[in-house]
Order: sequence, then C-alpha cells, then structure tokens
Amino acid sequence: ATAEYTPGHQSSIRREPLGVVGLIAPWNYPMNMGVWKLGPALAAGNTVVIKPASLTPLTTIELARAAEEAGIPAGVINVITGPGKSVGEALVRHPDVRMISLTGDTQTGKRIMAIAADTMKKLHLELGGKAPFVVFADADIEAAVQGAAHGAFINSGQDCTAATRVYVQAPVYEEFLSKLTTRVERIRVGLPMDRETEMGPLVSQQQQERVAGFVERAVAAGAKIAVGGYRPEGPLADGAYYMPTVLYDVKQDSEIVQEEVFGPVLVILPFEDEEEAVTLANDSIYGLASSVWTKDVFKANRMSAQIQAGTVWVNDHITIVSEMPHGGFKQSGFGKDMSMYALEDYTQIKHVMADITGRVYKDWHFMR
Repeated sequence: ATAEYTPGHQSSIRREPLGVVGLIAPWNYPMNMGVWKLGPALAAGNTVVIKPASLTPLTTIELARAAEEAGIPAGVINVITGPGKSVGEALVRHPDVRMISLTGDTQTGKRIMAIAADTMKKLHLELGGKAPFVVFADADIEAAVQGAAHGAFINSGQDCTAATRVYVQAPVYEEFLSKLTTRVERIRVGLPMDRETEMGPLVSQQQQERVAGFVERAVAAGAKIAVGGYRPEGPLADGAYYMPTVLYDVKQDSEIVQEEVFGPVLVILPFEDEEEAVTLANDSIYGLASSVWTKDVFKANRMSAQIQAGTVWVNDHITIVSEMPHGGFKQSGFGKDMSMYALEDYTQIKHVMADITGRVYKDWHFMR
C-alpha cells in the first residue's frame, strides 16, 4: 500500500526476506511439519537450514533430494541432522541465522528463546498443547464420542492439538463416559502396515515409557481407568505400543490434567455450567487448540470468544485447512503456520518514505 500521510511525502511498505532461516521440525509429523515451514520461508525469499528431529531424519533428506531434482538452486534448502542439544543449539546461536522456526515442546521453546536473545533473532514457536474438548448436555453425544475418539488417538495421541482434556456437562457425564469407553475399546491397535490398523505404535520405546509413567502416577494419585492403561501383550509386545486409555475421577490440578503426555491418553472430568466450562478449559499453561460441542449456536459463539486457544473447533476436532492459520496462545507459543499469516511471519517490514515536492526547505525545517 502507498499513501501520503504527511504533506509532501509518499509512504510505502516493503516486505523483505529475513535472509537465512533455521527450521527445526518435530518427529510426530516430520514431512508435514517440514513443508509447513519450508513453504512460506522459501516463498518469502529466504534460504533455509532445516534440522529434522533425530528420530525422523530420512523424510527431510529425501525432500531435499526431490527439491534438487526439481531445480531448486544449491544452497537454498540445506539439511543438517543430529541432536538438538548440539546441532540445534548451534543453529540457534549462529549470528548469520536471522530467524528460528521451531515446532516442539514448550521447554525446548523456552531454551531457544534464551539462546536466541544473544543475537536478537526473530522466533516462530509452535509448542505444546493440552486441548480441552468441551461437551455440553445439548450436544449430539454420538458425534462428540466419535470426535473424542479420533481427536485423542489420531497418530497414537502424538499430536499437540490432540483432545486430551474432555469436559462433559454433568447431566450427560455418565452416558458420555460409558459410550466413549465402548468406542475406545473398539479401536484396532496393530502394525502400521496392516490396513485394518486404526492406531499404531508410539515413536520409540522411550516415549512408551514416558506415557506409561504418566498413567501409573495418575492411578497412584487416585485416577480410575475406564479403558486401556497398559502395554499390549502377544505379537505387539516388543513394539512401542500403548493401548488407548481413558482416565476419570481425576483432579483438575493433577499432573495428568495439566501436563502434556503426548500419547494415547485422555482424561474426562464433569462441569456444571458454561462459566465453569470456560474456567476449566482455560486452566492450563497451554493454548494451542480446543473444541466445543453444542447445538446452540449462541453458546458456541460465546465459548469460542472466551476460550484462550489459537484454534477453537465447533462440533469437530483436529481438522485443519491450509488457508487458515495454526498457532498458539500462552505457552503454546507464537507465530502462525499456514495461510498468509505464515508468509508474513517469514518476512520483515520496511517503511519507505519519499519526498515528492522537490523543495529544498520543508515546512518542518527549523534551520534555514
């Protein structure tokens, strides 16, 4: 846009590339998240150094090879692999890297913020989540049960937008818990290569141990298991599997409700009214995603306005579109993936002001 905001001067805005952008992708969707970062960074005119997660480097390497075959010049897309502690931190510290874009956990985001302060890097951080899934008594219960099952256990629950805190209005709480338990019991856990499989393993044995530890501590603190809560036996015993798990009789301030598990575990709690639903949904350090289930459009609008999250779904959960932004509130980070907002994040703004009068002396000059 070009305009004259003061007499005799024309102002315009330039959006320019930042230069070298460091991209740090996660292991849960390595190809998808890599493309989310590469697309806007390159479209904005930057060159990139992308570091995939240590557990999932191969898809990023193959993507770079495909880019080379497609004719993207050497040096535009650069891949480095290795641990975040050494390779990732070196990328963040490097003075020639003008921006870091991370998708990862909140603790890693805080570490990057601290390191990036030395060089005043621009940051784009999509961090952890603990998405509330709020079900009102007037909701379509069958649809909400199906939405919770898919929203919680897609990708084995390894999703920062996964439905993890299910709040159900008291009059339908028992019905919802019963139907959700029955639905989760039907989830087919198996080998990823089997077309009948609905949920596969976790990314690693270490992640399996982490998830199991959360559930064990929750049960020790008084939580009850409606379904799941164990590692499968038989043919799957040697894999990093954990059965889809629903916990209830948990306290709002407990670890299992407040901390990100990043596995196939959801907790279900009751609430009385709309005011309490908002309070419980917002009672988290995270604010990435959420959903509201109701047939009342006015209630849906009120809840959407009050829930502190970057995405609020109404009568659905986890669906995304490339045309709309994705990013967090609070300790879920800042910056947006996808949409025009992402493109803006990977640029810097320059104001250009030009004299259009040709006069030597301007009205504001006090020295003649």
